[in-house]
Amino acid sequence: MIYVVLGMHKSGTTLVARTLHESGIVMGQEFPRDADYATVKYEARWAQEITDEILGLSRKRLSLEVTSRSLPRDGVGDALLQRMRHMAADLDNRYGDWGFKDPRAALTYRYWKQALPPHRVIIIYRDPVEVWRRYARVNHKWWSRQAFRVWCDYNKSILSSVPASGDPDVLVLKFEDLLSGVEEWRRLEKFTGRKLADIRDPGQSKYRVGADQRGMARYRLLRSIAGAEVQKVYRQLESLHAG
Repeated sequence: MIYVVLGMHKSGTTLVARTLHESGIVMGQEFPRDADYATVKYEARWAQEITDEILGLSRKRLSLEVTSRSLPRDGVGDALLQRMRHMAADLDNRYGDWGFKDPRAALTYRYWKQALPPHRVIIIYRDPVEVWRRYARVNHKWWSRQAFRVWCDYNKSILSSVPASGDPDVLVLKFEDLLSGVEEWRRLEKFTGRKLADIRDPGQSKYRVGADQRGMARYRLLRSIAGAEVQKVYRQLESLHAG
């Protein structure tokens, strides 16, 4: 089976990809077992190269600079789709169970699904305020709304590319629940039909917005700054997650 992991940057795609890879689902080339999240993102080189070609951009571009505006106006050509199909067939023959993740696939999945044989999709999303905080912590631009805009853009692209609900080949996970919750982990195991290697890092919890913080004025202010469109998309993801 093929597994495609879709999600915005800093939303848990690496956690899912590493879990799958260390549980026998090949997500790319050999990755060092002692790697940390900062150095290895569990992204297959071949998937990165195809995505680079679709977008006409290098993966070295800053993540917040890559949006749906980067997509080709006329779609992708038959030659590229055919190359994607051949590559998928080759990987199927070699591995059987495999997949890929690249946050930019949230934008390009509309093309991948034309080229891939039957496959499964794992969507993982995260509270937009938490994603904003992760970018603000690195860039110190507490005033910038760009992270909110890109979060909205990526997740709207995902929502437009998958069925609204009820598809057995689509699983929606919430990062906050998967990071430390039992039920979300069981849902992922049931979806993949295997016992998964638990590589979750409890240290990541320090970046989460706790339940007590959600009622504070700063959190409410950030939700307001995010804007109505972001809040609408977040509600749609929450509804999809709830089934």
